[in-house]
Amino acid sequence: MADDDRIVRRIVIVKLSGLGYDLSEATDGREVLDRLESGDVPDLLITDSLMPRVSGIQLVRTLRNNPDQKISSMPVIMLTSRSGEQDVIEGLQAGLDDYVIKPFSPDELAARVRTVLWRAGRSGNR
Repeated sequence: MADDDRIVRRIVIVKLSGLGYDLSEATDGREVLDRLESGDVPDLLITDSLMPRVSGIQLVRTLRNNPDQKISSMPVIMLTSRSGEQDVIEGLQAGLDDYVIKPFSPDELAARVRTVLWRAGRSGNR
């Protein structure tokens, strides 16, 4: 879970960990990339769009261009306040698997996580 807003990270972590998922948190895309370089590749990434250093869209583009298939095929859900049609289109064209607009329902996000993991054939560490 990558988001520069601590409260959003807490909401997501409480909801998904309560469903049995193992989660880690990052405050921006650079932190996610650093973890990936060290070999920590999650089954799924939930990221905000508007973050310092490396934005969510930049992060997704970097992931999709990674030569390691485990990284380039990692499912990504964008969780963001950017709700314009062009924002959604840009995200999907960058390679997002799903797009959730804030404010969001934790239950809906959990359902989307399950669906994206199922489609990708990944366990989600449950």
